[in-house]
Amino acid sequence: MGLIKKLVIGFFLLLLIGIVGIFGMQYYYLHAYSRIPVEVKTETVSGDVFYLSHVLPAGKYYINASSEGRVEKIVILDENGNILTESEAGSMIYGSSRPFQVRVDYKAPLNTDSYRVSVGIYRLEKR
Repeated sequence: MGLIKKLVIGFFLLLLIGIVGIFGMQYYYLHAYSRIPVEVKTETVSGDVFYLSHVLPAGKYYINASSEGRVEKIVILDENGNILTESEAGSMIYGSSRPFQVRVDYKAPLNTDSYRVSVGIYRLEKR
């Protein structure tokens, strides 16, 4: 019984350390790096839409998407259109040693003809 209890406590402790590590890294990147705008756009659209950026050079980027509807997901694609990673959050930090593209999928709000969507892609450079 003592070994199982130690394993369960160890598992939750490692999980907690991982969560703290993720938020700590995000805090570090947002406060120790300057955000240089690469693409910042806001548009009024209707229906379900997506935004596809041009091919971005290698580096670290902060991607922030918002909508009056809902941001479905942010998808990172390689130059050939293959999915590298995706996030269901409205913002993310992504770094790559190869060029990539950003795709943001938006979902329209119910009973609305048009709504506003925005996306901001910022290059992170050490201060």
